[in-house]
Amino acid sequence: MESKNNNLKDLIVSGSYTAFIKGDDWGCGVNKILLSLDHKIDQVNNLSFVVKEKKLTTDYCDTLYPIIESIIYRTVTNVYLVDYSGQITSEPSNFIMIEMKISPAEGNPLLFSMQTQYNTYNDLYELDIMIADGHEMTSLGQKVKQINIAKKMKDKITSADLFEEALYESCDGVSYKYAAYNPVQASDTLVVWLHGLGEGGTINTDPYITVLANKVSSLAGQEFQNTIGGANILVPQCPTFWMDKTGDSLATKFTEANGTSYYCDSLHELINFYRKETKSEKVIITGCSNGGYMTMLMALKYGKEYNAYVPICEAFLNEKISDEEIKQLKKLPIFFIYSRDDDVVAPETHELPTIRRLLGAGASNVHTFVSKHVIDTSGRFNDKDGEPLRYSGHWSWIYFFNNEAVSDRCGIRVWQWMAQQLK
Repeated sequence: MESKNNNLKDLIVSGSYTAFIKGDDWGCGVNKILLSLDHKIDQVNNLSFVVKEKKLTTDYCDTLYPIIESIIYRTVTNVYLVDYSGQITSEPSNFIMIEMKISPAEGNPLLFSMQTQYNTYNDLYELDIMIADGHEMTSLGQKVKQINIAKKMKDKITSADLFEEALYESCDGVSYKYAAYNPVQASDTLVVWLHGLGEGGTINTDPYITVLANKVSSLAGQEFQNTIGGANILVPQCPTFWMDKTGDSLATKFTEANGTSYYCDSLHELINFYRKETKSEKVIITGCSNGGYMTMLMALKYGKEYNAYVPICEAFLNEKISDEEIKQLKKLPIFFIYSRDDDVVAPETHELPTIRRLLGAGASNVHTFVSKHVIDTSGRFNDKDGEPLRYSGHWSWIYFFNNEAVSDRCGIRVWQWMAQQLK
């Protein structure tokens, strides 16, 4: 809508924005915003705007990990006019695209709380979008005095939008929200992703967080789908956390896991339900941390009912696995992924002794990828010494989602190994 006050020398332009949220190795970030304005803007360039991000964050410098208000000025990388359909245009337009850098320190719209141990939507996520000092902006020749953009996003478009959200009620009363992706061409393969501790819960969350907080969207991407030969993807969201014995525990009590889970039977039921829905004959189960624990538990309880298992930084204590269970596990295709410096789930009490026992028992299809550290392999992020940025040693799922986990047994990459198990 154009201004009716064309005699005004300076205009005040108002509008709103849609946020584009992209999944990445370390989580997700708002990498673009689309401004929708009530006046056409004549021209813009990369220096036209300043974007100030305000949100709640956890203060990791304080040993009590309080949640604080944080402000950061975003790094704007590209600004251009687009038309109503989103195409770049040189004509005056009511729509402006602003692209911004995202990084582990910049742009994440989610909040991880050390108090709850959950990732949730950020109750305070605002972008203050301002005309940069010294920049002159015009609307059909009139000078724009000020731009007032609503600070809260009007809408969002995310990497998780390829997935549909649904609800499943199990026979024993467990209510699961889940995200699911189905390829255009029907597939008889189902890949189940079991999230870590932070992506469970029911308050201020949904299954899209389970897709965005790790780069689960890569499983719907062309590379994975081509490698695997097409697959349906199921991402259940646990109402509490997979290691919960009773179904009503706090996430902060996850260390009390005893080799069981309240959710074992209901998860099995959900997988079978979705398996029938998609007519999937073959199933691979994978997951990280708490989800790695559940992957191991499903292998222990359901064995050859599923085609393969990929536990990542798995939290199943070796001492909870009996010698008889090792004899059963050794018959299964399993690909372990972890880092030696995992400071959350110690390999010395989890993967290492379990893998030794399996190999000692004669396991023929057990593979491992073990990294010294978990580092940025994209070349985008470096530390103060110019070395690749080092993530937490617990984040070995990064190597899985980038298909960089290579078997130390035969040199096969994890996605290619998964595809082999389906033949």
